Amino acid sequence: MTGLIGGTLPESTVSELLERTPSRSESNTLTFSRGDIALGISHLGEKDPGGWLTWDEDGLTGVLYGAVTNLDDLEFDVGELFERVFENPVDILPNVDGPFVLACTDGDRVVVATDKLGTRSCYYSVDDGFVFGSNLNELADTVDDPTVNERAIGDLVMIGHVWGDKTLLEEVTYLDSGSVLEYEGGDVEKTRYWKFNFDTRARSSFMPNLVDAYRTCIRDSAATMDGSVGLWLSGGLDSRAMAGELSQHTDLLTYTYDANPAGGGNIELAQEVAACLGLGNEEVELTPGPFVDNFADAVTLTDGMLGWNTFLNLTATFNIPEPTDILLEACGQGGMMGDGLSRAAIELSDSPEDALYNAKHQTSKDLVNRILAGDVDLDQTYREEVGKSQQNGYVETVMDCYYRNYFPRGDFASNKLVRSRAGTRVPFAHGEFLRAVTKMPLDQRVGWVPATRGKIPFGTAEAKLELTRQLGYGLEKIPYERTKVAPERPLWMHAAGFVVGTSLQRVRGKTAYGGRRMQSLWSIKDEGLKSKLTDLMEGAADREFFDSDQITQLSEEHFSGDVDHIGAISGITTVEQWLQSNYD
Repeated sequence: MTGLIGGTLPESTVSELLERTPSRSESNTLTFSRGDIALGISHLGEKDPGGWLTWDEDGLTGVLYGAVTNLDDLEFDVGELFERVFENPVDILPNVDGPFVLACTDGDRVVVATDKLGTRSCYYSVDDGFVFGSNLNELADTVDDPTVNERAIGDLVMIGHVWGDKTLLEEVTYLDSGSVLEYEGGDVEKTRYWKFNFDTRARSSFMPNLVDAYRTCIRDSAATMDGSVGLWLSGGLDSRAMAGELSQHTDLLTYTYDANPAGGGNIELAQEVAACLGLGNEEVELTPGPFVDNFADAVTLTDGMLGWNTFLNLTATFNIPEPTDILLEACGQGGMMGDGLSRAAIELSDSPEDALYNAKHQTSKDLVNRILAGDVDLDQTYREEVGKSQQNGYVETVMDCYYRNYFPRGDFASNKLVRSRAGTRVPFAHGEFLRAVTKMPLDQRVGWVPATRGKIPFGTAEAKLELTRQLGYGLEKIPYERTKVAPERPLWMHAAGFVVGTSLQRVRGKTAYGGRRMQSLWSIKDEGLKSKLTDLMEGAADREFFDSDQITQLSEEHFSGDVDHIGAISGITTVEQWLQSNYD
């Protein structure tokens, strides 16, 4: 596994810790020591030379885990990048684009920073000295007497991932997106250097500006890629848009697995998109057996803070015999382009906290309160994040909390699975793109069928359709998997196609949007996965922070097929696996 770690540790300890996260590819480790501080990075070497940087000269040591996509535009060389950030991080970092975690030190003071979107996780602890790193299990090894954070477990079961600056351990803190951490003389100071500027008013300039910014961020990201490049491609709109743009700058191989939902025409549509762009396409196996085999490692790789029902599809990465040097996915793009946080969640809620809960929770607060043995205030998560927001309006506050939590702690967290085998890039950590996409008018987000009070969504957002239309390449003529209608058609046709198509799939007993998902069906019908999960549920029942009777009842209802509790089951078994592998 790749990553970085550092702090007031011996260099030998840093080297040892870098070896403790599971890896599925050969990696190289570099460590440095300056004064009382050691830094280390594990990287893929020549497989992805643009995915890491180091500096150790002129009184300064630095490591960058990821890529800076506008280094030439900044007119910095590598040394100047670290020097400028070290001297004045809050002023320099807003101008630095790319997916990265950066750390540098002069031996006394340490500066650690995340990118604008937090596309790569970074944690820190001041429990015994100062330690920071990109993988939770490595930091857990530095804590003498770690304590489980029950509010983080509540988040994982309720939302599907952990929010805010919490981790599964009380002694380890998550460094927010767009933030810089400075350590000196035993003191730690955290500053947010990047603020999203939302403006949801209708404007004719939105889409032209967004299309230009989208093309720019893809171009800049492609410029950092050496070697072979791959992309996960589906019959959806996000991956085809990325495929269209990436193919203009690099030779591209696409991979597809059968999901979204399985048997829904994903394979055929992805092949049609690839053929339209003249790209190769390989179908990758996605079956329960390999998933069970990789389950424990996948949970450790994603730090135990992302429910397995969320990352299951991306474990198909482990089933590619020889993946490309760099492998991308379009995850996150849909949320920015109007999916995920719907107009219904915003317009039909009474407060920002309610809107965020209504947008994407996977288990009800009432059920989570019964699952947890202690008195955990689940609403505190939302109150804290709303309180942190520096936005002025209701809609802007909701959007800000969404960007600061769902993307870094949800959508991008699964990229760690890919980085155990190949380099990755998230092009959207780009100032021009973020300034453009945060000007999305509210009416461009996904709406709902009239008279349904938000219960039946349109199935897609106007902004997603329009981006595909304006990018072109013939992709606007290929039907969209979710609606079975080509993007060149108007939104009302997609809404109708989504409702009719989903209804027919349910009548035929097939998995469908809004119905019982593939993850749930696997958990019940595949004996290997069912056995794995029931064993983990039994282990969870013995934990002091879970109610054993409720855990038992949940298992009986779910695995008998009576009630679909996949969200709760996923959260409970994910945290139990992480605790068994990295805590007990």
